[in-house]
Amino acid sequence: MHLRGVLWVAVLAMGQGCFTHNSLRDPELRRRAANIVVVKAEEMPQRKFKFLGEVEAATCTSGIYRTNYSPAALQEMLKGEAARLEADAVTNIACGEGGVRFECWTSYECRGDAIRWEGPPADTTPNPKFTLR
Repeated sequence: MHLRGVLWVAVLAMGQGCFTHNSLRDPELRRRAANIVVVKAEEMPQRKFKFLGEVEAATCTSGIYRTNYSPAALQEMLKGEAARLEADAVTNIACGEGGVRFECWTSYECRGDAIRWEGPPADTTPNPKFTLR
């Protein structure tokens, strides 16, 4: 009987370990994450930026706990990770099956690049000489 209890606690602990909760409890960090934009590579403006690092968000499915995050939810998690690096944007995002991870039967993950803009934004106002009237 005692062995069953120990095994049950071990299984529950493994299930808990599969899901990493990326809460943004720090208000400043949460505000920064809310202002981070996701930019597709083909939409990158002609603006200089500095690469800050790769960010990752993953979800895990075990026999006990099942998490079904959409790529959009994982991208929001990426923004939280990018906020920790004081980034302005996340780009080059790729998502897919991650396979077996520690304490996980299957995983789904997204990775991207956290960047910070350098210099002023590109001027996108039209040239008044060439406007139609």
